Amino acid sequence: MPLNAVTSHIISIQHHAIYYLERKGQTLDSPLLILFHGFPENAHAWEALIDALPTEYHVIAPDLPGYHQSEPLADSSDYQVPSLVSRMGEFVQTVSQGRKAILVGHDWGGAIAWPLAAFQPDLFTKLVILNAAHPSTFTQALKTSRAQRKKSEYIKALVADDAEAVLQQTDFAMLKDMLGSAMFEGDMFANVRLESTNQTASDNSYRARLLRSWRNTPTLSAMLAYYREMPQMAPDEHAPETELSRLRVPVLRVILPTLVLWGRLDEAFDEDILNGLATYVPNLRIVYHNTATHWVHREQAQWAAKEITDFLM
Repeated sequence: MPLNAVTSHIISIQHHAIYYLERKGQTLDSPLLILFHGFPENAHAWEALIDALPTEYHVIAPDLPGYHQSEPLADSSDYQVPSLVSRMGEFVQTVSQGRKAILVGHDWGGAIAWPLAAFQPDLFTKLVILNAAHPSTFTQALKTSRAQRKKSEYIKALVADDAEAVLQQTDFAMLKDMLGSAMFEGDMFANVRLESTNQTASDNSYRARLLRSWRNTPTLSAMLAYYREMPQMAPDEHAPETELSRLRVPVLRVILPTLVLWGRLDEAFDEDILNGLATYVPNLRIVYHNTATHWVHREQAQWAAKEITDFLM
């Protein structure tokens, strides 16, 4: 097996299987990065970034609980953020084997990474966030920004009772549109092969992995449960002040040195959600990419890898 091969593994955390990718570092002291993906992706979303990161880095990227090859959880309440933070904190403790890690999160992975870094900072040395809203500034934006409320309207379709049926009947048009239709016109990451499998390149493409997991109804329901169990739903764009006033802005402080990488063409988050972030994250650096979208980790993997590497020096 090549020295820097990406291998796949399964581990039991709180009696449920979590699948993860791993590329070991060159030494026992190699920096350990743990990457949390977002919706509607999976651990393989990180393959381009893993390939771009220095080979001496030890990298672990799990499927979030219920996604792709990680086992769906027993109860809908298990997808509430505090439960996810607890489960993923135990995952980090288990795979890091006593070492401190650098936590990296995108989208929903970032929504878990923010509170995990806040409540269990002793597990980590640094935090890296890619286009994932901090809970405090995001909620504040929902209260005050019509632009953010409009960008969050897609959530209604994902929490609807018939969301699974609609997505399946439309061949997941909404999810494909989110990720960019170009991804489904070619074999993205088709040449990446896990050493522990005998899959063909077409079976192993990122596109194929996404479609297989979406077509599995229990997995799809697990993915949607993240939205259905959100503590506060996004109000309508034109919600009255009486409704907006009921939103509670959480106070979530992160003391870890934190890097935020932000694609400025994000269709899910208005850039104003970064306003006031230093109030909650005092040791903060924000770096923008002017032409990247929400999917900056795939679109600009080399750029993101360089920014992360510089941050870790």
